[in-house]
Amino acid sequence: MLLSIQSARLAEESRALLFDRVRINRYSLDGLPRSISIRQGQDIWLGYDLERATLRKVWRAPSGKAGLTSGFTTRSLGTTLFEDKTQESWTLHTEQQELPLKVRYLGCSQGEGYFELSWELRYESRKFVLHERISISKDSDAIKASRTLRVKGLRSGDSLPLPNSAGEAWHSAENISAKSLTDEQWNLIYLP
Repeated sequence: MLLSIQSARLAEESRALLFDRVRINRYSLDGLPRSISIRQGQDIWLGYDLERATLRKVWRAPSGKAGLTSGFTTRSLGTTLFEDKTQESWTLHTEQQELPLKVRYLGCSQGEGYFELSWELRYESRKFVLHERISISKDSDAIKASRTLRVKGLRSGDSLPLPNSAGEAWHSAENISAKSLTDEQWNLIYLP
């Protein structure tokens, strides 16, 4: 009896995480299958392409509105702040070459004040785990949106450049363009 009550409670908590549409929405965004949208602060939304492990879109919801329309597919509603319409994904840069990586979505979890997305990135027998945390609250009014990324499993001299225009649009804490991940440290990047 106690086990079934605990199982029911865990299932209820799991549903609350995955389907709390005020904060996180798992319906296809703007016609993109296998996507997820996460709200940061009161009016900023970040939409991810889960199959490429990339941020697809950042937008600001209109004042007093949810930022998403619902129906057969979910549409972003508001002012676009960043959008990636390319099909580029992650690549591994070694000292000798640039290698395309295969991507496998590992899931989403919720921590104290953030959501965390995880992906496995792979080239032949080499595997890496990419983690991205999205703070539920916005860090400051001086930035539009922020993300925290890290990768596990890189060798010395390896790097994972941010795909496509993300490297130019997003800035690091040192106030320079965020170009690549090189170690297992959490890297805060933001959209000014």
